[in-house]
Amino acid sequence: MLLVVAVVIAALGLIAHNLISLPLSPLAPETVGPVLVYAGLLGWSLRSRLGSASRWSLAVWALLNVVGGGIVSALPLPFLPFVPDQNLGHHLAHVIYSVAQLPLLAILVGPKSSWATVRGPS
Repeated sequence: MLLVVAVVIAALGLIAHNLISLPLSPLAPETVGPVLVYAGLLGWSLRSRLGSASRWSLAVWALLNVVGGGIVSALPLPFLPFVPDQNLGHHLAHVIYSVAQLPLLAILVGPKSSWATVRGPS
């Protein structure tokens, strides 16, 4: 149950960012696609007996969202195919996006006992 809550928080962070920073519908592919990835990886993690592979896949996805979506895409870097807004509202949206990933990462890469609590007894 804790894993489900953490994934919902992470997905809501992405949705909040997209609604605040991008002129997109909540049903735009840029929002729905990543949310479907969260849902698919969560489903795999909850059903998989190979907990390690699904767990690390979900952790990599959350880390990619922190680094790529939450940090790098907020910076005016020359290799990006767009110029991100450099205002307080946009940066706060990226902070929300990044911070929302942290509970999921804490569960997934924290002590093994955290994962056992999330998954329940084997």
